[in-house]
Amino acid sequence: MKEGAKLWLKRLTGVSIVVILIFVGTYSESTDRIIERMNVEDNNLLQLEGGENGIVELEEVRLYTVVRLSDNILDVKLTNEDGEEINGYEPNSFEKLNKKPNSDGDMVYFPVMIFEVSENSEYILINEGNTTLWLIDDFEIQSSLFSDNIILLSMISCCLGFPLGILTLVMGLFFWLRKDKHPQKLIIREEIMTTDEVFKIYNTTTEKGVPDPFLEIKKTPSDEDIIKGKGENLEQKNIEQVPENWKNWDDGE
Repeated sequence: MKEGAKLWLKRLTGVSIVVILIFVGTYSESTDRIIERMNVEDNNLLQLEGGENGIVELEEVRLYTVVRLSDNILDVKLTNEDGEEINGYEPNSFEKLNKKPNSDGDMVYFPVMIFEVSENSEYILINEGNTTLWLIDDFEIQSSLFSDNIILLSMISCCLGFPLGILTLVMGLFFWLRKDKHPQKLIIREEIMTTDEVFKIYNTTTEKGVPDPFLEIKKTPSDEDIIKGKGENLEQKNIEQVPENWKNWDDGE
């Protein structure tokens, strides 16, 4: 692993741990604040029992959701001051999953109708059913959530900490696997040939009849041996001549 990659991996790991710790530290407080700002009992524009109607002031470019404790077909109507009915639409499958909490944090309120008005004005909401309904302002609730620093910090740390931690874990595993794969070295062993092997190889490429350099040959006498032999012969000759000379001297010759 290169030193630069190892250094960045350590930094990212440290950052992810710090961010996750921030999320863990703010989770409890942020959850309480989210429930406080989203629970239907305390954050509704209008609450109507079955057969009741009420006046509410609505603004354009906002979505208003009607919720209740069951997801059955809702008999509700919204009209403007002139008595003209404002058409709403039923939530799709994804929006129906977005249930709203009560004061205890339990998700018990089902969205059953969504209205969007074209101008700022007072409107009349009519409950034609026999169950209780609540009208909430989704835009207002979302704005209150993002304006809270603790909630915002918890959301950001959650969205960054865990993905970053997973990324560093994958990178660390990747570099660890690469580190274990050392390149294999090719080792070539060259044996040193003996003199006999060299001769055999050379002998196969030469003509037949060439004398073997390792055959035993006659030993010729050296100069030293010749001189030594001559000296011994001369000495022997002198010895043979001494008695004869001594005899002549004794006879007075």
